[in-house]
Amino acid sequence: MSQHFLAPPFHLPEGRDARLVHHLEEDDWASATTLLRDVVTPSTTEWKWLVLLAYVRFRDASDVMPDELTDASREALGLLTRAMDHGAPFESVAPFREAVERTLDQLSRGEEALLAKLGRDDDASGVSVEELDNIATLVARTQPARAVKLFEALAERQKETPLRHASLARAALARVAAGKFGEAKPALEAAMSEDWSKRPLSDERLTLEAVETALLEHATGAEFIALWQLATERGTAMAFPFPSVWPHQERLFLRCLEVRDFNHARALATRIENERAEVPRALAERFRAVRVEQV
Repeated sequence: MSQHFLAPPFHLPEGRDARLVHHLEEDDWASATTLLRDVVTPSTTEWKWLVLLAYVRFRDASDVMPDELTDASREALGLLTRAMDHGAPFESVAPFREAVERTLDQLSRGEEALLAKLGRDDDASGVSVEELDNIATLVARTQPARAVKLFEALAERQKETPLRHASLARAALARVAAGKFGEAKPALEAAMSEDWSKRPLSDERLTLEAVETALLEHATGAEFIALWQLATERGTAMAFPFPSVWPHQERLFLRCLEVRDFNHARALATRIENERAEVPRALAERFRAVRVEQV
């Protein structure tokens, strides 16, 4: 790092330099991203901060979360453009920018080729099961209502395997994302009644947790408590403590505040603090507030 143009000091506020260096040395891109998101704002003009955020966001997606690589590449390009507008040295930034552009170009071409395999009105009869899974997942990112039909077609192709339950659950989640929770609820509840503890369905535990999260975000009172208990028991049985996914944890913490379940909110706040090296500033402030019920 000492010879790199992004070498410290970074002059980050509130003594964050040492923490960021530690995250970078540990290849902890997620923590580095969280730290920098609290620093970089739409008005930031420090080009080094902008390039750093572009870099760690891109590396996090590349190394850990490939499903987010397209969005991460687009975000990185935007950050790099801002950085160069504010004085980042072209000759130093250009190789990284070109790498991001190549990645985005390859992803875009691959996505376009995959979507082109669908027939008229999204007829999926001409694609393989694997291709249909990838297409449905791709479409769900930006067109969840359209993805419903694709996930249901995938489930039909998987009707002889337990994986059909996961595909039906993903169809229901796409309906939720499209703003149709009422239509999705029966399928979400049906997914909860399935046994997800054995392979191959156990490999889809992220989908199960997404189902549990969606149901909890629309539950209150005794239903909320019962659902939380069931999700906790399922997570324990699958060695996947509920909730494990960071976005689910944050969404459910906020839901606990909405239904004034401060006990679960405080327990979740403590768990997040214990499990993560960095917590977003806004979330940490809510943690402090809930501990004195100032929410």
